[in-house]
Amino acid sequence: MVAIVCAVSLAPAIGAAHPAAVKQARQQVTAADIDYRLGRFAAALEKYTRAYELYPVPELLFNIAQCHKNLKDFAKAIFFYEGYLRDAPNAANRALVQDLIRESSAELAKATPREALPSAPADEAPPQPIEAAPQPAPPPAPPPAGLVVPPAPPPRRFLVASVALLGGGVAAAVGGGVFYDYGQKRGPHEMFVYDDTRWLGGAMIAIGGAAIATSVVLWLRGAPDASGPVATVAPGGGSLGWRGAF
Repeated sequence: MVAIVCAVSLAPAIGAAHPAAVKQARQQVTAADIDYRLGRFAAALEKYTRAYELYPVPELLFNIAQCHKNLKDFAKAIFFYEGYLRDAPNAANRALVQDLIRESSAELAKATPREALPSAPADEAPPQPIEAAPQPAPPPAPPPAGLVVPPAPPPRRFLVASVALLGGGVAAAVGGGVFYDYGQKRGPHEMFVYDDTRWLGGAMIAIGGAAIATSVVLWLRGAPDASGPVATVAPGGGSLGWRGAF
């Protein structure tokens, strides 16, 4: 049950004190009562607090506790309720204040679990798993002991030209042989009937042979050099040398 209690006015409570302080405290309380009735609890709390600083009487502690309770600050409301009962143990509204303390404690107990467990914003993305950094590739294993490591041979030079010449030379030689054989036919008077064809075949055979020989020369000249540096690895050490002719 929530009890709605109006703030206690200090009009009859302020007694003999310093006249200036009493006058200022009364003005603060009068203005605070108006703010409290109009629901301006923060403004009323400020004026009740200023009045208590000018003239500290227990009734103002109750008024301050009421403002905190209406502002949903239940921890402070309990603090000032208990302070009021300590300063006014025989207060006429003691039972009411104890009920207000129980109500404020119940509200505080309901609010504390929600405040203690803050929830993440709805639009916040869930944490992403951390990917392991890629591991570098292991270094190549060293060659076994005593192994000679030759360098990779360079590509053969003049390969296309030598193959083309070889093919053309073979074709020319074969064609020349055909023409030459055709030109060997003789007529009735033992004369070569196709003498021009025989000479053409001979020329083609010569050209084909020259092309084949040239292709062989290019093939040999284009062979990769067999010489080069070599390294020898052994358990007790290694050596570096040169293989082939300079």
